[in-house]
Amino acid sequence: MLKTKRIILYVLLVSLWSCGPAYQELETDYFSVGIDEHGYVVSLLDRTGNKEYIPEGISAPLLSIRVEDSIIAPVAMIMDRKNQSILLDFPFSNIKAEIKYEIRSTHLNFKLANIEHVELIDLVIWGPYPTSIDKIIGETVGVVRGESYAIGIQALNIKTLGGYPWKENDCMPQLDIFDGDDPSDLNEEGKRYVLYRVEAAKPDTFGSTLQAYCRNRSRDRIIENWGHERYEIPAYDDGGVIGSKIALFGCPVGQALDVIGNIEVAEGLPHPMVNGVWGKKSGEANAAYIILAFGEEDVEKAIGYTKKAGLKYLYHPGPFESWGHFTYNKQFPNGQDGLKACVEKAEQDGIYVGLHTLSNFITTNDANVTPVPDKRLAKVGSSVIS
Repeated sequence: MLKTKRIILYVLLVSLWSCGPAYQELETDYFSVGIDEHGYVVSLLDRTGNKEYIPEGISAPLLSIRVEDSIIAPVAMIMDRKNQSILLDFPFSNIKAEIKYEIRSTHLNFKLANIEHVELIDLVIWGPYPTSIDKIIGETVGVVRGESYAIGIQALNIKTLGGYPWKENDCMPQLDIFDGDDPSDLNEEGKRYVLYRVEAAKPDTFGSTLQAYCRNRSRDRIIENWGHERYEIPAYDDGGVIGSKIALFGCPVGQALDVIGNIEVAEGLPHPMVNGVWGKKSGEANAAYIILAFGEEDVEKAIGYTKKAGLKYLYHPGPFESWGHFTYNKQFPNGQDGLKACVEKAEQDGIYVGLHTLSNFITTNDANVTPVPDKRLAKVGSSVIS
């Protein structure tokens, strides 16, 4: 009889526990995120319609770590609401991570404030967070939209990358992910090339995922890149994975763009304006322009063509002899002063001048490359001449 009572009491306790809240919620005006005791995101809730957007039976760690090429998820979570922090335990070398969070009216932000044994960690991964939304997938902007509701992720600093570490060179797969039956297949071979990359949002069989990550760049690496098997990546001090920060939000579809703008302002990110209007909502930001390779001698003619076309923007396709030092070509014998004079002439006629520059590219004829390569250039393999 005693054994029977113990069994009944145990079953009753389990039943009562399972009926209670299985996770803790962080709430904005329109959205809430539920995180369970293991550190997994188990709810993405539309608070206005009380609709759950986590696919049934699927969840994801709030944060994972990669150590020795193995991705490790947390096993326990403690939330400290007073200090607005989340403590995650990982089953490797007793690693603990502290995540600070802030609740804004439009979004939640999460920042990796501290993590033990940081020297062991290759990178940290936010998500991928699964959603049941599959109507519109904004791969690069990190927003997925359904009929009435949108959910999004935003990287909040330059070292936090929208995407997932599918490749060690941090170049996201560039393919038409809808050209196939398996959205998990990110092999680019044989697939249609597209100009966008699969980054912060991605379609999946159940709907979509949102993801971001941050790499530990404190040590030299050798990776496959640009068709080279051994590409040397020197260490770079950007503070490492500590400080990686994201925002999560959910809102009615029509408010998604406004929420992104609010996130930029609230989090102190660049928020470019065009004549007092945010660039992402300004019609002028999408204005047509004319492309002409003008110079100091014929800038007036280029200005005239622009005015006849009824346009306000004149774009030069390339005034530079080389990229890197950005020395001017023969169209501008007076260099920067000559180009400045052209810009001022155009402005007097109400025309604005733009230039084609790729500031992270260096042409092979630039002084950074020839005749003596700059020591700061990446190395593609090395050997010793005996």
